[in-house]
Amino acid sequence: MSEIFKLKMDYNILQKIIGDLESFETEQNSTNISMEDFVGFLNKKYLERILTPQPVEVPAKNNIGQLVAFMYRYAKGYIKKALEESTILTLDDFGYLAAVWQYGNLTKTQVIEKNIHEKNTGMEIIKRLINNQLLEQYDDEQDKRSKRLKITPLGQAEFFKSIDGMQKVSKIISGKLSDVERLQLFYLLNKLHDFHNPIFLNEKETSVDKLLEKYFD
Repeated sequence: MSEIFKLKMDYNILQKIIGDLESFETEQNSTNISMEDFVGFLNKKYLERILTPQPVEVPAKNNIGQLVAFMYRYAKGYIKKALEESTILTLDDFGYLAAVWQYGNLTKTQVIEKNIHEKNTGMEIIKRLINNQLLEQYDDEQDKRSKRLKITPLGQAEFFKSIDGMQKVSKIISGKLSDVERLQLFYLLNKLHDFHNPIFLNEKETSVDKLLEKYFD
């Protein structure tokens, strides 16, 4: 009898999952969805019911920007410790080397855009990395006005030497989050990145009011 009851319970859960999947497909207006997206949908739906929100003086939606800024400052402090004995000086240096190593010989503009920087800031970082012999530049064969970057043997050695420290920092930054919470955080941050990246690349001159009108009204 207990086995029959268990099968019935499992079947009920399966029906619920199928119903959730249909709801998600309708919401996305597509059947071409990944398991990661569906898990994120389930986490959002059920975690909101399970977790009891703690009272805060400032509404959460108005506090997100401040908390993101705090997390950046915490991370910056940990990364500074991790890179103390490296030729790589900052998170920005590491990010630029990582982009060139991962994607190949990018133009300066492409490296800057992948690291979400303004042009002047990015050029200063690239100049520092070239002066420290971690990157080198050469003429773009297709566009002589443009310069491409490649990582030097020293840059590659320093980059790989710093990876262990950066992985330790990543673990510290995640705090005491469970595996499920980490996946949820990654899903949400990636979703925000997908939203903001086209705005960063294509709407640099658009005012905040115009962005609100375009994306939220």
